[in-house]
Amino acid sequence: MTILDRLKIIVPFSYMWILRRMIGDAKTILDLGCGDGRLMEVLSQGKKWKIDGVDIFSQYIEVARQKGIYNRLIKGDLKRVVKRLAIKKEKYDVVFFSQVIEHIPKKEGEAVLRYLERLVGKRIIVGTPRGFMQQPKEFLDSNPHQIHESGWTEEDFRKSGYKIYGVGIKPIWSEGGLARTKGKLPFIFWTLIGYMVSVPVYFFPKLGAGILAVKNKGNR
Repeated sequence: MTILDRLKIIVPFSYMWILRRMIGDAKTILDLGCGDGRLMEVLSQGKKWKIDGVDIFSQYIEVARQKGIYNRLIKGDLKRVVKRLAIKKEKYDVVFFSQVIEHIPKKEGEAVLRYLERLVGKRIIVGTPRGFMQQPKEFLDSNPHQIHESGWTEEDFRKSGYKIYGVGIKPIWSEGGLARTKGKLPFIFWTLIGYMVSVPVYFFPKLGAGILAVKNKGNR
C-alpha cells in the first residue's frame, strides 16, 4: 500500500476513513459492484475480512481476482445475483454498495435494496451521487456499465430507514465542480479545500455532492 493509500484510511473524515468506520467490526462483507477491487484493496488493509465481490464486467473481475483479497468473485447482474444469494439464505455482516446503484435503473436499484435486507446481518452501506450526475467520459473506462442510469436523494433512503451522511462539498465535487479539472495542481488545491470542509458536509448532507446511506440491522 502506498503512503497516499495509508493516508486515505487514517486521516479523519476522508472518504476512506469514513467507510472503514462504517464497516466497523464486520467479519464478512459482500462488495457489490466491486469493480477491479481497488477500493476494497485499500479499505481492507490490516483487516481479516472475508469478502465476496460481485461485478458484471469480466475485465474488472479478472483484475480483482489477481489482488487476492476476495474469498469469492461472482460475475453477473446485480439484481439476479443478490436475488439468488437471498434465496440461498446467505448472510453477510455488511453489504457494501459504493458508487454503484446509480449505474442501474431506479426500479432495479430499489429491488436490489429489498433483497439486501435478507442478506445483511449488521449493516448496509450505500454510497452514491446526490441526485443524478452525468458520468464524465474519462471515467467510462471502456466499460458500458459505467454509464449512470439513475439518481438518488436522501429521501429515497430515509423512507426505508437509512441514516444519511454527506460527502464531497457540492461546489467542488458536483458534475461541473471545481475539482473536475484535468490540471493536476488545481485538482490538488481543490481537493485540499474540499477536505477542509468535510466535517460540516458529513453532518449536513445537503451540502454534499454525494451521500452515504447506512442502515443498521437489529441492535448490533
